[in-house]
Amino acid sequence: MSLSLVLRGAVRCNAANLVKSARITPLKSYSTLVANAQRKAVVQPLAVAKIAAPVVREISVSAPRMASAGGSHTLLWTVERVVSAGLLAVIPAAFIAPSQVLDALLAISVVIHAHWGVEAMVVDYMRPSVVGNVLPKVAHIALIIISVATLGGLFYFIQNDVGLANGIKRFWAIKGKDAEKKQA
Repeated sequence: MSLSLVLRGAVRCNAANLVKSARITPLKSYSTLVANAQRKAVVQPLAVAKIAAPVVREISVSAPRMASAGGSHTLLWTVERVVSAGLLAVIPAAFIAPSQVLDALLAISVVIHAHWGVEAMVVDYMRPSVVGNVLPKVAHIALIIISVATLGGLFYFIQNDVGLANGIKRFWAIKGKDAEKKQA
């Protein structure tokens, strides 16, 4: 590499011009070449790095990526934080006063909160530059299908059964075999 740097500046490739262009003396030629090459490598990136372009996906199903592609994604970040803070009020309210409206609000909030969390992991850890272009798209589509199916299942449970909060209360009330033996 250092030899190529010296040869780039040389007008002719003979020993006299090489020594003149690199401004080296025979005693310190190797150390000067190495030091100059290191300085140039730190100051200027390699030509290959300038030519190489980063891998960019043109189609994205990710809400954070779509928001950042449009400019500012602060609105999405704010909505995520509002939903997270809203869960602190919705969860106790659904258990204190169970109703279909609060159950539906709880189902939507929990599913969208989980969807955004898993989507952030998919975006962070399934980068196209690491795993290819197909796997991130498949993961996003699978996440959307799972989120829609979960929300549909929760709505079905709310509409046709005891509701989300009452169902969780009944599940917590189940006693195991060990609890029955202790009471006897």
